[in-house]
Amino acid sequence: MDTQDLKKELTSIVDEIYVTTEKLATFAYSKDTSLFGGSDAAVVVRPGSTEEVSKIMKYANIHAVPVVVRGGGSSIYGQPKGTPGSNLLMDMTRMNRVLDINEKGMTVNAQAGIMMGKLQQACNQAGYYVFVPAAPVHTVSLGGWLSGAAGGGGIWWETISITVVLPDGTIVKTGGGPGTNVKQRHSYSRVIGGPDFSGMFIGDGGSLGIKTEVTIRLLGLPKVTRGCILEFKELENVMELLRRHGERVNPHPFDPVLVFGPGANEIFAPESAGEEKFTVMGIMQGHTEREMDAKKEIFNEIAEELGGSHNPQMDAVTDLMAGGGESEGEMEMFSLGFFNGLGLAAWLPFNMPRINFCEIYPKLIAWREKRLKEAAKKGFECLVRFEFFTPSDQCAISGEVDAFFKDTDTPELREFVREMILGFQKYTHELGLLDVYNQGEMSRINAACWSPGFKSLYTTIKKSVDPKGILNPGLWFDKLDADKRS
Repeated sequence: MDTQDLKKELTSIVDEIYVTTEKLATFAYSKDTSLFGGSDAAVVVRPGSTEEVSKIMKYANIHAVPVVVRGGGSSIYGQPKGTPGSNLLMDMTRMNRVLDINEKGMTVNAQAGIMMGKLQQACNQAGYYVFVPAAPVHTVSLGGWLSGAAGGGGIWWETISITVVLPDGTIVKTGGGPGTNVKQRHSYSRVIGGPDFSGMFIGDGGSLGIKTEVTIRLLGLPKVTRGCILEFKELENVMELLRRHGERVNPHPFDPVLVFGPGANEIFAPESAGEEKFTVMGIMQGHTEREMDAKKEIFNEIAEELGGSHNPQMDAVTDLMAGGGESEGEMEMFSLGFFNGLGLAAWLPFNMPRINFCEIYPKLIAWREKRLKEAAKKGFECLVRFEFFTPSDQCAISGEVDAFFKDTDTPELREFVREMILGFQKYTHELGLLDVYNQGEMSRINAACWSPGFKSLYTTIKKSVDPKGILNPGLWFDKLDADKRS
């Protein structure tokens, strides 16, 4: 349809200042924080409420306008491409308010465009804890996190209700509460009252509906932090420590363990260059010193039994960790500034079962080292390596085996890094691994490995809720596949 007609219609729904077709503005949305880019939009709209999103989608559905939804623009693998040049891009970041912190019900309700760091800060200031993973929390929106990265992030189990606008404009509220009993005012369960439709919209990449509000369960903000840092020579002993830790406690939210490989150790302690060792950081967060001291003692006993060793430098760091939990971002272990200072990033994340980690992990390192040798032959300088992994729950391990290059700002280097990122994911998927950023290029890599039954279920649901295929076209399958299915 005519772009000016679309702009006029959108202006009747939202204020004129929240709609634009200006090239300077739309160009900005063609970029994101990744090397894969954003979306080519004809019109950009910034709704401020669920009702406005609904009206926009009703109009887009009638006129078959492709709609691409954007939060913080922080996906490693780029944004949905939609239909380049014809997209209506919906920027959700204006919907960034905490709507309610229910102290009696222990929940927080927030608009889905809010940045994770802002949500965390508001909950902390009220004396409550909301799980925010070690991620760039100040550039990741709540809706984007649930859509694209929840599989490895851990917030999905605390999400009890999601308000979603379907592609035809229908408003749905999931979970046990107002959506399943119109006489109930509060969301308080995820599954009571009907099927777990919240799960349908978690990890969907934004392809089944637009998240506008989310209700999350809260815990009391932990006031006491203790830490243990030990060195291990053998990967098998590290994994046994994670097994014993995971069978005693759920690693998240209060007892995470981070493991750093030799490359990361060289960053923190250059004198350790060339040493094959793993540094294990155990963090205990809770409400009383007595409880945390006991947890630290038990963790140390298990680690030492398995060959973990202390040194004075690391023990000094653990002393600094005591008294944590008071900062706004206590779970943001590494800021964007930390990684930006390392160079041009080849992000190589993975997610896999804990049970065959010792077999697979060396293969991931070997794959990276082979590509770094290729980079050196091309004249691309790797400045540092960064490896870490963590048990995201009792069953799974999430981590990265990244490389950072001296940024020469040349197209050749950036193309090499792009190919390295995608090549790593294609390799790991052949090994049976999964990644959790269900957006951009990664959505199609994941979908290529789906079983026939899973693919059939997804396409059936997608065609049911979005028969015209207008919402985030190109996610999971490219347009040609979509045409074949129809």
